[in-house]
Amino acid sequence: MSTECDVVVLGMGTCGEDASLRLARAGLEVVGVEGSLIGGECPFWACLPTKSMVRSANLLTEARRSDGLVGSVTAEPSWELIAKRIRAEVTGGWDDSGGVTRFEALGGRFARGRGEVVGPGTVSVAGDTFHARVGVVVATGSTPVVPPIPGLAETPFWTNHEAVAAEELPGSLAILGGGAVGCEIGQVYARFGSRVTIVEGSERVLAAAEPEASRIVHLAMEEEGVGILT
Repeated sequence: MSTECDVVVLGMGTCGEDASLRLARAGLEVVGVEGSLIGGECPFWACLPTKSMVRSANLLTEARRSDGLVGSVTAEPSWELIAKRIRAEVTGGWDDSGGVTRFEALGGRFARGRGEVVGPGTVSVAGDTFHARVGVVVATGSTPVVPPIPGLAETPFWTNHEAVAAEELPGSLAILGGGAVGCEIGQVYARFGSRVTIVEGSERVLAAAEPEASRIVHLAMEEEGVGILT
């Protein structure tokens, strides 16, 4: 089926969803295309679930620091609790129907699938073709880079998605990449009891941050038992 509209938004992650809602509120006919979940990383795999994980890990660590401050406090970590909260409360079981409803309530048309630009102002998705009178917004986002390490592709490795959705705590975890995501996930898992080693290809973790901040985080994580290789 071929349909005309004003704008096609290709990718409705954090940026694409915001753009599509703004355009729809401005009165344009908008088609939003998304092959995964409306909202993308932030509500389902990054900001919201990981901050909930960090909050739980922080509480656990504060309880362990209670001796000498408030007296004796015993805290028994339960990964099952945090996994259940991530699924049931934070991500809603990775259900984006609320985002679809919000967009369609503004008059937008949602197309589920992987879109392809097939010509000027023309996008094909799931057998339908949309012709944009004004333009196409390309907001396709990104995916985790899998480094070309021999044998890695044949192993059941995780990305940040599997790390956020894990229902069981692994005994050990090697994290390739010591950026913000790697450090955050590594510290959470270590505080809950996994043996964690972070491998960073540059000279320091959090290489995009100030050297002083990087050093403080490095020392803090090592004190908590996180192995760091740079």
